[in-house]
Amino acid sequence: MTIKTGSFILIRVFLGLIYLWVVADRLGILGPVGNPGVVWGNFDNFLEYTATLNPWFPRVVSDILGYFVTFLEVVIGVLLVSGIRLKEAALASLALLLVFLLSMIFSIGFKEAFDYIVFTVVVATASALLYREAKKRRRVGLAYFILNRNPLR
Repeated sequence: MTIKTGSFILIRVFLGLIYLWVVADRLGILGPVGNPGVVWGNFDNFLEYTATLNPWFPRVVSDILGYFVTFLEVVIGVLLVSGIRLKEAALASLALLLVFLLSMIFSIGFKEAFDYIVFTVVVATASALLYREAKKRRRVGLAYFILNRNPLR
């Protein structure tokens, strides 16, 4: 295994585990608020924050968004950790994080969101790199298949 391949796998698995960790936190699996590493502690706290980031939506729509985002994060996390559909998972991750970033800026303001933005931009960059690498690997794989295919075999 090369350093490049190892780095790719490490970024992919780490990013997937981040998604799964955040979902575990908001579902209360990591314990109540106040425990080390626990931000949400339960799903109601997360839905309150989702409503804060989406003040232009009625609460029902905001709650639906909270459930949808949680489902999407589980799917993205599982795909990244397992290495399945990497290009699609990375693209979904990047889109989700950009929407999150814009929601934070427009709802609570740039100054207040700055601490979160740094983390979000780093993870979004990792998603973009993951997408680029997955896209390149697929292209190389397809080119290899076409160039090395012998229909007479």
